[in-house]
Amino acid sequence: MSRLVVLLALAFSFVATAHAADLAPGLAYVRSADATVIAKSLETGSVVLDLRTVTEPVKPLRVPRTRVLLVLVSPETPAVNLPGAITLGRAAPDFKTDIIVTTTAESDTAAVTALAAGTAPETLIIENADKPRFDESLLVREHQHGFTPSEPADPAAKSSDTPAPPVVIDAVLQRAVHVYRGLVAIKKIPAP
Repeated sequence: MSRLVVLLALAFSFVATAHAADLAPGLAYVRSADATVIAKSLETGSVVLDLRTVTEPVKPLRVPRTRVLLVLVSPETPAVNLPGAITLGRAAPDFKTDIIVTTTAESDTAAVTALAAGTAPETLIIENADKPRFDESLLVREHQHGFTPSEPADPAAKSSDTPAPPVVIDAVLQRAVHVYRGLVAIKKIPAP
């Protein structure tokens, strides 16, 4: 019951205010059920439309052929009737989307809550930012100069004075960005 109350409160705040941000070149993030806001965003580029907490259906609108509309949905989202749109959501019983993203309900709720709290959407899609990179050019330089390959840092050797806060990753939003980048790469939609 409390989960429903939280989702309804989030839904009201999402419908009351529209939020827009750029996720990638030519891709905007919109959190609004207002068809005029969505149509205006589609005029300038492709759109990730977050409807995961919307309780009212969105009016149908036309998606231009040179744009893509990626709609993030949840099992609580009313049926989406947006011809030409691609829906993405987490797996749940009796819930169908075009692309099912493997994530837990708790992770998805944490991401939606973070977005409602004002976290920038682009910060929720970054993964492995501090991962050490050993690319081919580094290995060639080390070999040419007679160095032995660098060893990755031992994770057990890190100081654990203060535990790091849990990182919130929005897997559904991240998949939408990956789908968009893939469509641009294979030239299904024009590059911005």
